[in-house]
Amino acid sequence: MSNPTEEFQQFNYDLTDFSWKKNLPSVTIECSEKINPEPKISVIIANFNNSDYLERMMDSLVNQTIGINHLQILFCDDRSTDDSLSKIKPFIIEYPNIEIYLLDKNTGGAHGPRNIGLLHARGKYLVVLDADDWYALDGLENMYNVLEKSGDNIAFGGVVRSKNGKIELMSPAYIEKKAIHRPILDLPYDFYNWLGPQGIMIRNELIKVQNLHFIDQRVADDVNFFYQILKISGRISQITDITTYVNRDDDNISLSKNINETFLRSWLRNLSYLLSKYEHSEDFQKFFTRRLEWILIDFTLRWDTAFGLNLGSIEQLKNMLDNYLRNLDFNPSEYFSLDVYDYIWDFLQTEEYEKLLKFVAWNTLPKQYKSLIKVEKYYYFVSGDKSLPKVNYPVIKGVEASVDDKQIVISFDYFIPKPLKYIEFRNPEALNHIFRVNAEHVSNDRYKVKISRTDYDKFKSGIYTAYVILEDHLEYLIAIDHLQIYCGSETLITDQNGVLNLYKPVINDQQILSFKTFDEKNLGKFVKVSTNLTNDGSFDFILENQTKISEYNYKIGMIQFPRNFDQKKASKYAFKAGIYRLIKPVKIYNEASSTALFLKKGRVLTVTNLWFNQHNEVLITTSAGSVYFESSAFERITEPIEVVVLKNIYSYGKTEFEKNSRKKHLLRGKTILIKNMTFDQKGTPRFITESGDFITEKPEYVTFTSNLSKKEIPKTKLIGNILRRG
Repeated sequence: MSNPTEEFQQFNYDLTDFSWKKNLPSVTIECSEKINPEPKISVIIANFNNSDYLERMMDSLVNQTIGINHLQILFCDDRSTDDSLSKIKPFIIEYPNIEIYLLDKNTGGAHGPRNIGLLHARGKYLVVLDADDWYALDGLENMYNVLEKSGDNIAFGGVVRSKNGKIELMSPAYIEKKAIHRPILDLPYDFYNWLGPQGIMIRNELIKVQNLHFIDQRVADDVNFFYQILKISGRISQITDITTYVNRDDDNISLSKNINETFLRSWLRNLSYLLSKYEHSEDFQKFFTRRLEWILIDFTLRWDTAFGLNLGSIEQLKNMLDNYLRNLDFNPSEYFSLDVYDYIWDFLQTEEYEKLLKFVAWNTLPKQYKSLIKVEKYYYFVSGDKSLPKVNYPVIKGVEASVDDKQIVISFDYFIPKPLKYIEFRNPEALNHIFRVNAEHVSNDRYKVKISRTDYDKFKSGIYTAYVILEDHLEYLIAIDHLQIYCGSETLITDQNGVLNLYKPVINDQQILSFKTFDEKNLGKFVKVSTNLTNDGSFDFILENQTKISEYNYKIGMIQFPRNFDQKKASKYAFKAGIYRLIKPVKIYNEASSTALFLKKGRVLTVTNLWFNQHNEVLITTSAGSVYFESSAFERITEPIEVVVLKNIYSYGKTEFEKNSRKKHLLRGKTILIKNMTFDQKGTPRFITESGDFITEKPEYVTFTSNLSKKEIPKTKLIGNILRRG
């Protein structure tokens, strides 16, 4: 059995021990010509093989509203084997205050380069940025300003997660309210859901005085670091602005492969150290229990990890819990967010391993394979095995809604045994404009939410999902079915994926530009659209000539122009979706950067949409990304053009890709002639082949042969020939 106390010394936990500084590898330093000796903020970036994300990350830093002259950017590279350094070096030539620290040997984790950054940080404040993440352009200035005002040691701001193209708020509790001097005893349970480096700024003096550093292990080093700062500080500042964008594409897949015994020991070692070091106050118990939930459910009791899930692995987990958590003197069940955690914890304490394994097997079944029943006031999943406990299923049912000129009223039944705090409406395209409203308790399980005309006018156009926020800051959605759709002259309350959304379209007095799948005679013309409520409770959008357009086609086929847009300029945007060749370079749109990048002349691409950014600039969506509108740069291709298959695909007999309409299996390296581009009923672009079949337009699956270099063309064709022969 391992000795946790000896491990604390081995992995550099002790804040009275300064040997961690001596154990770091030496570094080679390369800097910008101009360096500020007293920056306001030091930005520490630990990098290992993140080349694909570095330009976006650096663009977000050099264009911060606080100014690059007030920053110290410490790019600490852990001996990357890709071209990371070649991506960074142009920035040190063009911009001041950028410092590259190349470690002389790889340390095997972010802790090494982060500690190098701590040693060399000169700023009054400090932030830690993962190399694949990026900042909102005013993110650093907003956190800096609140710390200057408050004098607190640590500030928190909003964090947004970008996961496989979907944007969502990652840290709702961080931006619950604007605050200074907020005691950590006041923080809700779900505040501790993350506590990584994102959305946090720290006073550097505290780090120096307390000898704070990142422990020498691959996981839990950041949570240990930031929790200790939180605990030592005792209070925080908060802003409600989004500060950080986190890249988390397919992280669950990669994470599961890394969950092994070493991974779990690292997390438990961290909890063991904090148990031994800090008083077990209420705030500590919340933090500890939230991390324990991670270990039990998110990390260990899963079927897809390297640690495994069987009787042997469960017994091994219990032995590790007993060894590392020997100083646990409070009951975490008092804070568990779900009864599932209670049951699992109890089974482990009583060593009922077979029962725990059966329970996990049943509980992880898809919902449709489990029986849901109402027991008194609440809903539960009930197993056919009477020895297993029933599991509470949080249910919030939308009941009815009404919309008139004065207000929107939404009623719902609430079946959760925890108090409700408020309702939050979020639009993923406008997360800096979250709208909160209190819910009125009407009777028994019934609640009502009212949105006044004045408040509704503050909503931006788009789709808002309604989140029910609990006192502990857990959040749930309001379930409705497809029949529960309610309309008014300026709003639509509908379901999206089975939950309530409020859709605020731009309609009636709004002039919009016809595009994509509509008659070419309307291209570049503004058309007035009115609305009509259909029998099934959805909108029809009606043009002046009484042509009806469905709600879905309205969204994908019309460009919503700003109200102050000069309609006389509309004709210059008479542009049709299709396949084009660039006859001169066009500027690439990048909201996080002012650096001008261009697509080269001769590039072949598809054009699928027009849209406005927040500055009312017209942009074109192409297969190579969004670019600024410049119609003279695009030459439409009307003759057949060749594409090459990059990944195995199927061709289909119709635009809707269904299994029964498959025609041919096209292997990687296959070349095909494309005669045009069209859209399916949902607005997804499709290529039309010379034989009349349809294939995907996605550039990760097919690309125009003319865009490949001469070396790449024979290579792709050779691969295709080998695959066909094999």
